[in-house]
Amino acid sequence: MKTSKGVIQGYNGVAAVDSKHQIIVHAEAYGAGQEQHTLEPMLFGIQRQFKQCSGDEHILQHARITADSGFHSEANMKLIYRHGIDGYIADNQFRKRDPRFADSITFNEAKAQRRKERGGQVEQRFTLADFDYDPVTETCRCPAGKPMWKRFKGKIADQDMISFQGYRQHCRDCPLKHQCLRRVSQTDGRQVSFALSDRKAAPGFIEKMKQKIDSPMGRHIYSQRLGTVEPVFGNLESNKGLNRFTLRGKNKVNAQWLMYCMVHNIEKIATQGQQ
Repeated sequence: MKTSKGVIQGYNGVAAVDSKHQIIVHAEAYGAGQEQHTLEPMLFGIQRQFKQCSGDEHILQHARITADSGFHSEANMKLIYRHGIDGYIADNQFRKRDPRFADSITFNEAKAQRRKERGGQVEQRFTLADFDYDPVTETCRCPAGKPMWKRFKGKIADQDMISFQGYRQHCRDCPLKHQCLRRVSQTDGRQVSFALSDRKAAPGFIEKMKQKIDSPMGRHIYSQRLGTVEPVFGNLESNKGLNRFTLRGKNKVNAQWLMYCMVHNIEKIATQGQQ
């Protein structure tokens, strides 16, 4: 597994949890750091479990599925749309587009401000890849998560371009301006330009998911994910002591992971039984 601490020999425990009683309905351990490839086997694992215990082979079409940004990819978005699954899977720019977090200070902003106060080394200047440009809605947000205004759309050197510029009040007081502006003393906001294709492409599956999850109902449904699955992992890790797998080999690790998940479910049945 490739992790932030280098390549390690390990496994990643994945679990699907119901929102009513936090019962684990399917779980499996995978020997890879990235989670994108685990969504498909987990979804069809849920389907097999419900077909065996209740005969409901269409559970995926009846339930809502929420998952964090670790499961987000074009292939996974295509998968849930093609199978008629009501899924809500966030991308890594989801928080930046949320207007409720527009005025919040992110970890990176706070770190940049502390570095500036200490007189530390200036980081590399932001590039176009750091700006969140949406070609469908023709909107753009800067690396600090602030909206930019569309200043131009037309021909530049015989190429169709669209240009955005940051608001002065945002850029003037932004703690990241030393990475963004050519001169921290300049009064105008940062300008960025993106090339337009000759023909506007239809929204892809990722864009469809962005529109769905950015809606008020989508944000409300996705907000339930945190209170559904994270307490389960907290119980397994902190209360049951599963802070690392102690066996080797996929079969043994998976058995250990399933055993802990069964202990969690037995505890739920004992405390909430017949409810």
